[in-house]
Amino acid sequence: MVDAGCRRGLPQGLAGGGCGAETGVVEFPLRLGAPADCARVAALFARAGFREEPICRGLGIPNISRIGKVAPAGLDLAAALGSATLAALVRVFVFTQMVPREDLEGAIDPSDLGVLERLDLLRPGRDGRCYSPAFVYPVAGFVIASDRHDSPDGSDVVLASDVVFPALDAGTLRFLGVIARSPVADALDLCAGTGIAALVLSRHVERVVAADITPRAAHFARFNALLNGRPNVEIAVGDLYDPVAGRTFDRIVAHPPYVPALEQSRVFRDGGDTGESILRRIVAELPRYLRPGGTLYCVSAGWDAKDGPLESRLRRWLGERAREFDVIFAQQEEVAPERLARWLADKAAPGDRSAPALWEQHFRDAGLERNVYGAIVVHRAEAAAVGGGRDPVTVRPRLSPRTDGSCFEWALRWYRWRAEQEVSGQLSQALLDSRPRLGSQLRARVTYAPRDGDLAVTEIVLKSDRPFRSVTGIEPWMLQLVRGFGQGLTARAVYEAARGAGQLPEGFGPDDFATLVAMMVERGYLEVEESLLGD
Repeated sequence: MVDAGCRRGLPQGLAGGGCGAETGVVEFPLRLGAPADCARVAALFARAGFREEPICRGLGIPNISRIGKVAPAGLDLAAALGSATLAALVRVFVFTQMVPREDLEGAIDPSDLGVLERLDLLRPGRDGRCYSPAFVYPVAGFVIASDRHDSPDGSDVVLASDVVFPALDAGTLRFLGVIARSPVADALDLCAGTGIAALVLSRHVERVVAADITPRAAHFARFNALLNGRPNVEIAVGDLYDPVAGRTFDRIVAHPPYVPALEQSRVFRDGGDTGESILRRIVAELPRYLRPGGTLYCVSAGWDAKDGPLESRLRRWLGERAREFDVIFAQQEEVAPERLARWLADKAAPGDRSAPALWEQHFRDAGLERNVYGAIVVHRAEAAAVGGGRDPVTVRPRLSPRTDGSCFEWALRWYRWRAEQEVSGQLSQALLDSRPRLGSQLRARVTYAPRDGDLAVTEIVLKSDRPFRSVTGIEPWMLQLVRGFGQGLTARAVYEAARGAGQLPEGFGPDDFATLVAMMVERGYLEVEESLLGD
């Protein structure tokens, strides 16, 4: 759900799923066929090994988002993929080539070709060649169809404003990765596009609604649900929450458009004059649509502004119910307004030297300072926890490639537990009585340099990329403390041993040590038992 921006080095492409203004497009590729036909095609793909791992391995790419970097011309696909059937499917669906029908008949059973034609996945073209009217590819364990962005014969093509963007770019994979997989009853996928997030959720929830403003996206999402045999996926058409008015959900996910645009020319990309208009509406309506105990998972860009960083602004968008919500913004990248202005100007008016300055002025007038990109997670407290002196969580860690939905679920529990322990005055005692262990992703870098004729330690840096990306420089004496947590001891025992060995600075007491332990747990250098944090 991201466009060419990821190839220019801006945060994951500056685009999202399908939202925006409705269009009048009524003719769509692909037919919503009988379940038996969909099952027949799914079986064909399964037998052929039409999956990410064998295709990426055969083509020498790390993941499916890199498929656009493969030049199929002159490539012996059958040899690379080890299967004539898989090679034929990749040629016609992944590389969207015109393929001679005799080549297809030599690799695919004629009855299967007939089913592909009945579902409009395969059409006859010129000179006895066939093509697919859609771009079809494996992603996240599903076979997904979306609009192709070229014409079968190579002629120029003008994309419709409601074009359904592919679900295999790096930003979409990042989005799918941060969605929690824990079971819940009801979920909602906003700006659904192809419906890929709803399909991922369908494995872990009882019911999920894929909602998009364009009938075209809804058509593709419905086809993808049928093709993948997901009967618990409901498709809805309308502007954000409109088609689910009056309903509530345990989990809401969204990968909205977030490219600043003065005119909405691409439904999947454009997010208003600052890029935040759709994101703001999604967040502002959470008090109405997200159940107590429920969570929003979203990947988007937004702004740090004069009136506060993005995570604080997200909280204000929640309105008078804001104290019921915890907000985590895990930042991955940031872009200066000047750089974003140049990119927008180059896309809309190449050669117009005044355009970047106009965008820069627009951002200044709006009080915008930094365009930031990452994962937004907003959790609503259980009804029993609301009220009183509840102090909601608002934090900004750093997103890492290993950060996934379970990391956010852990972080929400950790921050809430820590806040509750601090209020009760029990935080130090609880941490000192715990038995932290070394974090599974902890890495320590020790740097030596010549000093007084010998090598001396000049720098010690701890790193971890789970639950989030953390880099911390520490003093040499702290490294000995960290090593002490590899013995299964309580934190109190580690502290007493270090104090007895004279390893602690003067005046460094138990409360100071507990604060250090909390920091190391939060950053992934230490891990605590799940039971410590409660349910």
